Amino acid sequence: MKLLEMNHIKKQFDGLQVLKDVSIHVEEGEVLSIIGPSGSGKSTAMNIIGCLDVPTSGTYHLGGV
Repeated sequence: MKLLEMNHIKKQFDGLQVLKDVSIHVEEGEVLSIIGPSGSGKSTAMNIIGCLDVPTSGTYHLGGV
């Protein structure tokens, strides 16, 4: 069962594109880490996953919802 599925996620803030076509698929039992330099969009991606923010475009499903 897919625990998390993000397809072609994009996020912009005032014209600045923070996430560009991000796709992640995590199956139940998998472990995922997100690494990258400061300002690369890690926190923005986590905010979208945690439903604290919405993407500019793309789709995501968390736990089948």
